[in-house]
This record gives sequence, structure tokens and C-alpha cells, in this order.
Amino acid sequence: MSIIDKKGKLFGKLNIIDLIAIVLIVAVAALLGAKLMGGQNVGLAGEGQPVVYTVKVDGVEKEVYEFIQDELQKGPCQLTASSQMLDGYVTAVDGVLVEDAEATVREFPDIGVTGVEYAEAGTYDLIFTIEATVKDNLTSELGTQEVRVGKSHIVKTTTFELENGTILSCERLGKQ
Repeated sequence: MSIIDKKGKLFGKLNIIDLIAIVLIVAVAALLGAKLMGGQNVGLAGEGQPVVYTVKVDGVEKEVYEFIQDELQKGPCQLTASSQMLDGYVTAVDGVLVEDAEATVREFPDIGVTGVEYAEAGTYDLIFTIEATVKDNLTSELGTQEVRVGKSHIVKTTTFELENGTILSCERLGKQ
């Protein structure tokens, strides 16, 4: 008995084209299964990367600053977004007392708007240190926010939230 008979069938039962189709279907199913069952949260441009960045928030009331200091003495505060816990933590905060009222001019040339924000005397300008892992090196997103110097940023944890922050620095660390 030959492997391929006169009709082109393997072992007299299976056509070669049918066999190739079956092998392709099994291979595609195996790849899809591995992709879906793999469970790794990998972004478009890699596995993600640990980062340490700083965010400045101006004009924070004294009581809020003291509360944040007390919370950080208990340990790092985990970031949240859209009711999800993120792989990021506020690890430190430094505050500078605003002695006199300060005006900050913010320009938005794309939309032709200039705004002025005032920090009242007796408030604090806070600088947060945040350690996190961005899941996609290409977009640098942490939750719903991009981590890029100069971008506005909301510092939101399970116990406090401050808007109108600005990212001052960002250091990408090597893989851990």
C-alpha cells in the first residue's frame, strides 16, 4: 500500500488539500487559544516599563496637604482611574507654602485661549513623586492618562484626588 494512491488520497482516505486545510485550521486555533489564554497584559510596543514621574499641583489648601502627608506616612497610596486600581503609587509629596498670591498664565495656542490661574497666599504648591508601570511603551498610558512631561495630570488615589496637575519629569527605568 502506498501513502498516496492514484486518486491523490493519503492512505486511500484523505485528500492532500483537505489535510493542509485541517492543519491550518488547527494551527490558527492553537495560536488564538494561546493569545486568549496567555493572560499577559502586553501593549502594542512591549510589556510595559516602570517609570518614576513628578506632578506639580498648585494652590492646595493646608488641610488637604496635611491629610496627604498623613496618608503617605501609612505607606504609598495606590492610583485609581475609572473605578480600577492602577499599577502606580504616590510615594512622596513635597509642599511649598505660597507666601503671596501668585498668578500663573496658561496659554493654549491650539484653541487661541489664554487663562490666568491664581494661587492664594497660605496655600501650597505640591510636587508628587509617583512610581508606576505603563503597560504600553508607545502610548505611555497609565489608566486613562498619558505620562508625558508637560501634560496635565490628575493625581487620584483611593483617599484623595487633585486636578490641574502638570507632569514635570519622567524617568523610564530598566526592566525589573
